[in-house]
Amino acid sequence: MFFINKDKVDEDVEKIRQYTLGSEQLQKELKKEADLQKKRNDLAEEWTWKDVLAMTIAIIEVILPYFLVMIAGMVLVFLYFMWRANL
Repeated sequence: MFFINKDKVDEDVEKIRQYTLGSEQLQKELKKEADLQKKRNDLAEEWTWKDVLAMTIAIIEVILPYFLVMIAGMVLVFLYFMWRANL
């Protein structure tokens, strides 16, 4: 509710900032923002073994309980049919 026109407000603030700053300061600030964005992109592209390990553990924590429940269900069905076959 509070952020309905947030994009429009951000655009207006950026326009005001551009008008109040001198062209040299604006160019310096834009260059600084571009360099910062480039650094962020470079860091985002670097995958380390810690990232892979963290994602693997997260996937195991999500999938393993469902997998165990399915195996337990199959074992119970198998034991039920084995019990019924031996009666």
